[in-house]
Amino acid sequence: MTQLKSFAATESRADSEPRWQQRKAAMTRESILQAGIDCLVERGYAGLTTSEVVRRANISRGAMHHHFANRSELVAALIDFVQHRRLEFFLSEYLGSLRDAEPKEAIQLATDLHWQSVLTPEYSAYLELAMAARTDADLAAVLVPATKAFDKEWMDKMEDAFPQWDGRHEALHLASDFAAALHLGLLINRPFLGNPERRSAVRQKLIEVVKQIYADSD
Repeated sequence: MTQLKSFAATESRADSEPRWQQRKAAMTRESILQAGIDCLVERGYAGLTTSEVVRRANISRGAMHHHFANRSELVAALIDFVQHRRLEFFLSEYLGSLRDAEPKEAIQLATDLHWQSVLTPEYSAYLELAMAARTDADLAAVLVPATKAFDKEWMDKMEDAFPQWDGRHEALHLASDFAAALHLGLLINRPFLGNPERRSAVRQKLIEVVKQIYADSD
């Protein structure tokens, strides 16, 4: 019996070791990607280097190369990471309150939520990548198809999240595109738009327009 217990304990440790290594690897990878986001936000795309990310993540260069062999692999992973972090934020934090809301209430909650997602470091990092892709063909070759695929995934999730828009596929797309364009403009122009009341008035007008899009789709 003692031998059986000893064997079971040894087997349990053997099973737990790979799981721990997997968790440790996942945590290291996320630490690297988070450091990459911080680097993009604070230094821009030109300042995103593997050595700077290694320093910020407080890891060895060997650990960095284990996950990302070069800067290009890191950038590709960051594109996916920052986009899906925004989607997770949108869904996990607010979806419960949006599901049971009345259509017009859900519209206001959704537009407010979208604005909050635009204010995240992840979106700022994405914006740095998007601006750099205008003049960097290699970056554009990765970012453009990834963003198109993500846009489709985003809309699929929105259609699932907002049954109030059932059968209004085109209207939902229009509302989403309109909100994204306006919030991007507000974010970029925040330093020049004056007081917060002015920005709030613009956002309130967006809510009115989106509600009208919904009403017109009936």
